[in-house]
Order: sequence, then structure tokens, then C-alpha cells
Amino acid sequence: MLVHLLIAIYPILLFILILLLFKFFKIRQFSSINVPDIVTFFLILGLHLFSRQITHISILPYFLMLMSIIALVLLSLDLFYNRHFEAKHFLHFFWRITFFVTLLLYILMVVIIFQT
Repeated sequence: MLVHLLIAIYPILLFILILLLFKFFKIRQFSSINVPDIVTFFLILGLHLFSRQITHISILPYFLMLMSIIALVLLSLDLFYNRHFEAKHFLHFFWRITFFVTLLLYILMVVIIFQT
């Protein structure tokens, strides 16, 4: 039960901790990095560790395959509508999409864990 509670609290604690680090070191004054940019790495790590601990199977390969498909679709749409490719704009948008997909998968994992 303690593991299930840690899985549920992990994203909340992560957001608070990184937000406090950003405020303490005043990172936003020096760079354009935001809190979700850093939290995404830790959420991906949390998806891997907690899925491995609960089901003994890592969700990471499936997540990477999903993100690859999303990247190909975004790249195709960008080339189809804009007729040119800007790597900086694409990577920024893709990383934000990665954050939302990771957070959604994490929330789904928490819901599934507490329903079983």
C-alpha cells in the first residue's frame, strides 16, 4: 500500500520540489526552461520505475513507440501545412506534447493501480 501511495504522490511532490528549486535559484531569469520541461524527465523515469515495480514489465518501450508515432505525425503536419521545418519550434512543441502525454499516462497508471 505504501508503494501505491508513493506512486500517487510522486508527481505532486515533483512539481512542488522543482518549482521551489526554480524559485530558489531564479532559473527563469537566466534561461527559457520551464518547470514542465524538467518534470517530464522525472515523469518518464517514474513511469518506467513504477510500472516495472507493479507489473514487472517496463512501459518505457511502448511509451517511446507512442512518442515516435506522435513525432512523425507532428512532423508530417508541419511539413504539409507550413511547407518548411523549424527544428527549434518543432522540438519545443513536441516536448510539451511529451509532457502532457506522460502526465496522462501517469494519471492512468495511478487510476488503474487503485482500481485493482
